[in-house]
Amino acid sequence: MYNPRWPHKFQIIADALDENGLPVTDEYGDPVEGSALSVKVIRYDGQWNPMRNPDGSFATDTVTEIPWGYRTATGGIKESGDVIVADYKISCPMLLTDIPTGTQITMTDYIHTFRAKVIKQTTYNWGTNLWVDNVKN
Repeated sequence: MYNPRWPHKFQIIADALDENGLPVTDEYGDPVEGSALSVKVIRYDGQWNPMRNPDGSFATDTVTEIPWGYRTATGGIKESGDVIVADYKISCPMLLTDIPTGTQITMTDYIHTFRAKVIKQTTYNWGTNLWVDNVKN
């Protein structure tokens, strides 16, 4: 379902690992992409309201592709007293899976696809904000 607040898609791409669990790198020493990781998200109804199970808990889905939208493009963002330096702050529906700092994601907007590194994740009652650095086009 299309939502103008979250018109784009991103995937969390794991780095490829060899049989010993070590990262596989290319001839330049850059990590080689592996497969998309699954994350747990809140399920939304046709009006983009979070859905609940009969017991009152959130209804969830496990997905590999997450909708997102730009919130700001800046060299630094200040939030609640701490300074976060990031290229972009993006918004997406509520993520229940923690995305650790430094995780690489592949983001696709209207024009291009690029890789970004997660700097911070904050989930609250309206969704999740991610601060990311654009690391590679």
